[in-house]
Amino acid sequence: MKGKKINRRDFLKLQASLALSSSSLLSILGAFSPLKAEEPTDYKALVCIFLEGGNDAFNMVVPTSAAAYSEYAKIRGDLSVPMEALLPLKESGYGLFNMPALQEMFNSDKLALVANVGTLDRPITKQEFTSGVYNPPQLFSHIDQQKQWMTANSNVIEDSGWAARAAYILSNNNDFTNISVDGSNFMQLGGEMAPLEITGTINPFKNYGYSDPDSALAFDEILHQIIQRETESEHMLVRAYAENRVKNIDYRTSVSEALEAAPDLHFTSTLENEPGVPLAKQLEMIARLISVHAQLPNAPKRQIFFARLHGFDHHALQMRDHPLKLSYLDNAMQEFQNAMEHMQLSEQVTTFTASDFGRSLVPNGNGTDHGWGGHALVMGGAVKGGEIYGDIPELKSLSGGYSSEYITESGRVIPTTSVEQYLATLAAWFGSYSSTQLETIFPNLNSFDKQTLGFI
Repeated sequence: MKGKKINRRDFLKLQASLALSSSSLLSILGAFSPLKAEEPTDYKALVCIFLEGGNDAFNMVVPTSAAAYSEYAKIRGDLSVPMEALLPLKESGYGLFNMPALQEMFNSDKLALVANVGTLDRPITKQEFTSGVYNPPQLFSHIDQQKQWMTANSNVIEDSGWAARAAYILSNNNDFTNISVDGSNFMQLGGEMAPLEITGTINPFKNYGYSDPDSALAFDEILHQIIQRETESEHMLVRAYAENRVKNIDYRTSVSEALEAAPDLHFTSTLENEPGVPLAKQLEMIARLISVHAQLPNAPKRQIFFARLHGFDHHALQMRDHPLKLSYLDNAMQEFQNAMEHMQLSEQVTTFTASDFGRSLVPNGNGTDHGWGGHALVMGGAVKGGEIYGDIPELKSLSGGYSSEYITESGRVIPTTSVEQYLATLAAWFGSYSSTQLETIFPNLNSFDKQTLGFI
């Protein structure tokens, strides 16, 4: 089929949308220069699955004892998960909803739950919260809470994400340490080296309505020729942008060549009307990249991956849509874990979830409002699974309020574990960082009794 005629301007527009890109022109790192961590000899990877929109974790993890369930149902009303739909988690008094694969992983010690995590710069009481003396600012704002989760500092506005700071300290930090398979994110930005961003396929030329060049090499050569002119520009930002794009072409070539040796995994999980690149396809790409990490330039010994599942902002139709999201997440995580076990990399790869915030316990019609604390999932062979780490506040209503010190009058749950403690536990395993290095990555750790939570 004859392709469209493409001019230089169209080509530049096209390359601005390339699947493999770096999102920052300038690397902005906080003013710190910690000692580098020891050079690792083994391989480890962290895989973040961000549940965008605010996952209702209190309908994902539900009490199973008769008395506790009765109180839960009284508070949640029409949003209550039926008792018979709960999948019991061993020796915990709780069950998962619509997640049989993750239930099995928990019960076989491959999955842990981290309870009631949220953005905190210090422990806080309900009295402090209700009197207005509390952090973080812009508490129920999606973009602000996403940024505070991903920068891991609820006290100040950070220029760098926690994954960028964690990578900076690594002796083996290189261009393939931080990789996103769902576009730009705060978690990986602002470091010494910009993250790789892979969205969809590596070479998306035909997706834009143009005929493919004869080969990927020809495609890259054309781009080089176009962008090379801009690298000679007198304007600093134009030159920096062009140099960045040329570098990304080389990145794509390196990744494409490495992926030729990767297995064809064919993750089958699907979710109808899922926006963007499906989570299953994102995790499939991550699995393939992990399988060929030694073939990438400089063979990174440590990698942090970012994936995202959209659509958790359930202000309405929650009982229709939320169970579908949980089931899909369950299937996609199972396929990814199966792939890691098949590659014999389960002990070296840890997958974890994050989200903007939890949801309010009290329904808002047939949905929920933005909340604060929520539960997270951690999966992998190195995880000390089969346990719930942290405290789930007792769901018990009284006339005029709630008995729990951590449930506000509006039904929002005050976190009992900080984002920084949660992520520092993952980082301590990942980078073997010292206490000082952890405090550099996570600036408010000293405000809490425990730096790490012991789940890995």
